[in-house]
Amino acid sequence: LLYLGDGKIEVRDLPHCSKLAQMILTEFHKVFGEIKDELKHALGRVSYTTNLWSDKNLDSYMAVASHCMLWGAIGQLMLKTALV
Repeated sequence: LLYLGDGKIEVRDLPHCSKLAQMILTEFHKVFGEIKDELKHALGRVSYTTNLWSDKNLDSYMAVASHCMLWGAIGQLMLKTALV
């Protein structure tokens, strides 16, 4: 959702915060389902890696990524990585 107008944006043009939260959760569930389906077809094992860090205010963050091998669309072997 991006507005590139000429400064004539009004409050009524913006979605309510609850609508934005709903849109984000809907997209999350869609993408998460796609990742789960891909992992079900993994060849062999699925590996997970984590990354931990903090910003200058010492707020902590963690990311988890999955890695697996899958057959590609034209029969080639490919590494699939996803942020889970």
